[in-house]
Amino acid sequence: MVKMNRNYAIILFILAIAFLLTGWRIDKTERKFSLRDLAQVMLEQKGNEVFQYWEFENKPFLWDTVPGQINALKSYRDSLEVVLGTGRFGQAVQKEASQTIAADSLNSKNGDLINAQLVHSGRVGKIREINFLEAQILNYQLMRYPLLSHPTEFQGFILLNDSLNRVRVYFGASDQPWPPKPKVIMESMVKDLKQGWKFKYHLHNHYEPKTNNYIGIMAPSLADAQFFAFLAEDYGLNTALITNGFNTVEIKREDFSKLKTPDKL
Repeated sequence: MVKMNRNYAIILFILAIAFLLTGWRIDKTERKFSLRDLAQVMLEQKGNEVFQYWEFENKPFLWDTVPGQINALKSYRDSLEVVLGTGRFGQAVQKEASQTIAADSLNSKNGDLINAQLVHSGRVGKIREINFLEAQILNYQLMRYPLLSHPTEFQGFILLNDSLNRVRVYFGASDQPWPPKPKVIMESMVKDLKQGWKFKYHLHNHYEPKTNNYIGIMAPSLADAQFFAFLAEDYGLNTALITNGFNTVEIKREDFSKLKTPDKL
């Protein structure tokens, strides 16, 4: 009996070591994955406007809500906490992560406010922590232009090909507050969709000025909602994503019609 217990203990010890080593290898792989280091295909570049894409294997860690220590994003978060102070910082992040507020402005004529109420009341979308791939895409733009000193928005078009187990991420951004029109990306996507790729996610980031504590609003503007509907209709978009570097809101295609757009006020 003692011998059996000893053998059992040895087996458990070996399994524990194997698990730790496997976990270390996975973590090492994640740390090595950086869009900054991956070769990209440049579709078009005009001054500081870039339109490009990356393609890589679809691995589970890409979708984990554990972004890890990604340099530019970590620097932004740390700097923001210093600027706002720990208490105010925590409150600002939590405010945009909440989906439990009362929807008391749904009769407002302010469409942006209505969309924010729909999300933060839990009627539309799901707010969760930013995932690894979203953090990588945002980090790429933050390495170009730090969000606190030079705020910008980007657009990411994330396509999946299940038969190839591949991910393709189109990226469009500039040095301006708003992203450039992604005409060249959409032209390339049309070809992809004919070759078995599916338009799974559209991602863009939100930020706010100092007066609003910098933390981006977790809800689409009127123009965002209109663009989501267009992408769903013409390109088969499945889910819209908006991130502020801390959390991301997921809005499914079936909820796009609930959002206010310029023509639905």
